[in-house]
Amino acid sequence: MSVQTDSSPGPALEQLKFLSPAEVRHVAETFGTPVFVYDEQRIRDGVALLKDLPSAYGHTIRYSLKASPSAAVIRLFDSLGVHFDASSVWEVIRAVRAGVAPEKILMTAQEADFGSAELPDLIRRGLQFDAGSLQQLTEYGEAFPGTEVSVRINPGFGSGLVRRLTSGGPDSSFGIWHEQVPEVKAIAERYDLTVTRLHVHIGSGHHADVLLPAARRLLEIAKDFGDVRAVDLGGGYRITVMADDPEYDHSEWAEELASDLRLFAEQTGRELHMEMEPGTFLVANAGSIVAKVIDVVTTGDEGRRFVKINAGLTEILRPSYYGSPHPVVAVTREGELPPEGPRSDVAGHCCIAGDVLTTRPGSVEELSPVRLGAVEPGDYLVVERSGGYCASMSMKNFNSYPEAPEVLRRPDGSFTLIRARQTIDQLTANEIIPDDLKTEAV
Repeated sequence: MSVQTDSSPGPALEQLKFLSPAEVRHVAETFGTPVFVYDEQRIRDGVALLKDLPSAYGHTIRYSLKASPSAAVIRLFDSLGVHFDASSVWEVIRAVRAGVAPEKILMTAQEADFGSAELPDLIRRGLQFDAGSLQQLTEYGEAFPGTEVSVRINPGFGSGLVRRLTSGGPDSSFGIWHEQVPEVKAIAERYDLTVTRLHVHIGSGHHADVLLPAARRLLEIAKDFGDVRAVDLGGGYRITVMADDPEYDHSEWAEELASDLRLFAEQTGRELHMEMEPGTFLVANAGSIVAKVIDVVTTGDEGRRFVKINAGLTEILRPSYYGSPHPVVAVTREGELPPEGPRSDVAGHCCIAGDVLTTRPGSVEELSPVRLGAVEPGDYLVVERSGGYCASMSMKNFNSYPEAPEVLRRPDGSFTLIRARQTIDQLTANEIIPDDLKTEAV
């Protein structure tokens, strides 16, 4: 049977980012598949790179917990002197349970329940709060008058890898609209709040030529808030993912911002500290999914060739949700790189039509076959760029598949289990059957 193929050269054949083919086989045989593997050395190198960025008066790195919140990952960042960005009180609790001091965490969340038991207690213990709306700022002022607070600003524009990843501008609910700054001042005065930080996050995978104007808008606003000591630029810093992607030099925009901060200091006498909240930048390329090829099917002479794997929406949602490409690399069951095979689409194991990993970039409705090593059932497929927003952002337990385990590749080359594979008992632990519906278990 012949299968429709694309004769154009197309994108490059992708390569493994940190695992060797032999290590892929070792991980699969030791921990089973699918499994997440994180490379500790890559994480350490990413932190070191960001610490070396130019800054006028110092800068703080806040790891975005939502990218990958396993306790071992949190402990690693904490040991490297990194602070944290939390997007819910539950992320805060998770980090504190992992040993992070509350004062090292800044919470910027869509939901902030000051009537709960958890949030007020954590704030009293040192958690820093970033108000993302006038309502949040008011509720914080009522609960904690006379204290310091951070404020997130929507600068009126944004930038992201795709539109869904843009979190600034009129189509975004995040942050206080920049024209409402006078209302921020009024609320702060009403509750005797001291605004010490201004925060902006314009999107994930943003462009530096949009980030800098957003930072400058914060600096203009900071002139009216004399107690502001820091400007937080959020996260979303671009990374090189696919083999054909360009390299990004983040020192260029950092140096330009440093110049802006020096000018601000000359004009106001205030030296502002810079903060940033990377998630993707620090962990995305430091993580891989090792999956097993479970089937190869075709859809006729003019159709497609699908390589099916035992992972999918339950581990990685981004291709189907954002149209975000991920490198996929084939490895034989013997732990070797195979010769190149036909162009293929990659399908996941979930029983739903949208479980595909090879969508056209930016378009979740279109498939885009990739160059791939020749594989057959029993071989392995490694999905790269899976360290961020994959294990933490997936269709957990869809089709009742258990959560995949997570493994840390240590600098000495050893592999340590940091999250066990979920059991069916854990999956159903919180389910309750009414007495009148009970029967003997099968």
